[in-house]
Amino acid sequence: MATVNNWIDHLTAASKADGVAGKIYPGAGSEGILVIILVIIWIGWTVISSRQESDKLEKLARRRPSSNAWKSNITDG
Repeated sequence: MATVNNWIDHLTAASKADGVAGKIYPGAGSEGILVIILVIIWIGWTVISSRQESDKLEKLARRRPSSNAWKSNITDG
């Protein structure tokens, strides 16, 4: 197995023997697309969790528990 002493020369010079030049890992250059996808997923997650929390709080508000409801120690499940 051959070793590379100077990575800059190895990656910038087009080698005719093994064709190694340029990118050294798969998917190079796709970081921007991955960041955009992550931001979309993050916003979606935030919207979904906000709606679920709002629904849960509305359900609790409709029940209108009294100030002494905690004394009965009944859980909703």
